[in-house]
Amino acid sequence: MGRIRRNDRILTAAAVSIAALSAVVPLPSTAQTNPSIGSGATLPSGASALRRGQPSEPIVDESSVAPDLPSVIPGDDPSQDPDRGEDDDTPRPRAGQRPVLRDGDLTVPGEPPVLRDGIVETIEPEAPQDGVDPSLIDTRPAEDIDAFENPPAGYDPLLFQIEETEPILDRRPRRLFALEPYDPIGVRVGTFVLFPEVELGFDALSNVFRSPAPRADTSIAIRPSARLVSNWRVHALEFRTSGTLSSFTEFDSENEQGYLVEARGRLDITRRTNLQTTVSRELSQESRSAIDASSAGDRADLTTDRATVALQHRFNRLTVQLRGSVTDQQYGDVTAGPLTLSNADRNITTTEQAVRATWELKPTLSLFSEVAVNQREYERAAQTDLIRRDSAGERYRVGLSFGNTGQILRGEISLGYGIQRPDDPRLADINGILLDSNLAWRVSELTSLLFSARSDVSETTTAFSGGVFTHQVGVETRHAFQRQLIGSAGLSYTMQDFAGVAIDEGEWRATLGAEYFLNRETVLFGRYAHTSFSSNLPNTDYSADELRLGIRLRR
Repeated sequence: MGRIRRNDRILTAAAVSIAALSAVVPLPSTAQTNPSIGSGATLPSGASALRRGQPSEPIVDESSVAPDLPSVIPGDDPSQDPDRGEDDDTPRPRAGQRPVLRDGDLTVPGEPPVLRDGIVETIEPEAPQDGVDPSLIDTRPAEDIDAFENPPAGYDPLLFQIEETEPILDRRPRRLFALEPYDPIGVRVGTFVLFPEVELGFDALSNVFRSPAPRADTSIAIRPSARLVSNWRVHALEFRTSGTLSSFTEFDSENEQGYLVEARGRLDITRRTNLQTTVSRELSQESRSAIDASSAGDRADLTTDRATVALQHRFNRLTVQLRGSVTDQQYGDVTAGPLTLSNADRNITTTEQAVRATWELKPTLSLFSEVAVNQREYERAAQTDLIRRDSAGERYRVGLSFGNTGQILRGEISLGYGIQRPDDPRLADINGILLDSNLAWRVSELTSLLFSARSDVSETTTAFSGGVFTHQVGVETRHAFQRQLIGSAGLSYTMQDFAGVAIDEGEWRATLGAEYFLNRETVLFGRYAHTSFSSNLPNTDYSADELRLGIRLRR
């Protein structure tokens, strides 16, 4: 009723008539209280039935009934167009609609209308108007508009405040893909939040050594982890640590004793400029499926030290990132019976420098291009052919970024070209197409998809080969069968092409998993994986099955 405008003369006459009538005839018993006027004032029930196109009842001037309250009907209604006549049939947006956005229009919604105390809006949104030119009025339902113009995500309890210096490794797309009914709340420690977690599991493997002659074994594993994240308005710090301790029943060579410690920091120089750094150390045992892994004896210990730095500045819609990194990998010796095999020829230090330019079309869609160069230096020449594998390379990428805050789509995908040039002329160059993706799509409230791809030149000491061009692509889905029961399924393929030698390898990997959330702190899980490996080398094909069951405790 508060939205109907009348001529001041009619309002005054109506108010006087009703005031005179009420002095003689009492109001009907069916009168309803108008909360916008006051608890002691009433209006005829017919007044609440006013609708567009129906005969109007007399309107009460609220200011005369309750002079201490401001009138609900403004004297000059800004929603009315004084220049529009009654015969003007120009299309106007109806309830629930809006004008079509043109190039250059802001996609950010305007200020919401000011709500007045005591007024409850009960008008249903009107159906799309027939015959309206869709180029003028956007008649899509609100949910369809939101699907294409993702509103920013709300508060993230995991506090991913520090972006990855390499965006393809960003954790936030996977966070959207996770699709969990509960979020860990963490433990406040001063101005930080601590997220502790421990996983206890039972593993069963059908082919422990990843060989054509499979050997089965089982193990018990414990995997603790913790993240300590700052909760500041500016700047940010994050400390992360995790560990793995497993014991196999029969083959002690497959036991794992590893850890990761990492520190991240973000310095907000200005609102448009920040500096980010990462320092980490990781100790792990090399996988039996690695390119140069030994199939006999113990698994080699791999120690990886890494430091990165990135400077990022935003020029309105253009963002430029300069980054650099240093990675040092050291392989431990392997004991096979009475022999000790040195892996010193595999020790490598890699430095990389990159520049990335991003142009924002809107907060959830950007174009970017990136150029990166690297230098790889080995500790010594390979034992297989006495040739050092030192090299230099370039990477060129262009792609689309969908941002890291949307509730429907996050991440990025890119296409490019890469080349690695060994310093020794006896080794051939390695080059090819690059496909990289880290893309999460929330299909619905119950289903999400993760598209991943990674291309790069991997190192090898295979005789007379300067490197291996590796392509990996995969898709994984998560679905909520019930609020607490989440299922997952994935399929990936990895292709490895050895440069300079006629070796081609491929691996298919399929996974199935389920997680049952007893509560926010306790999760039961199970995961099955099947791997099928093939190569053009004789007697190297194999298949393997893995089953992992366990419980995850977190806070």
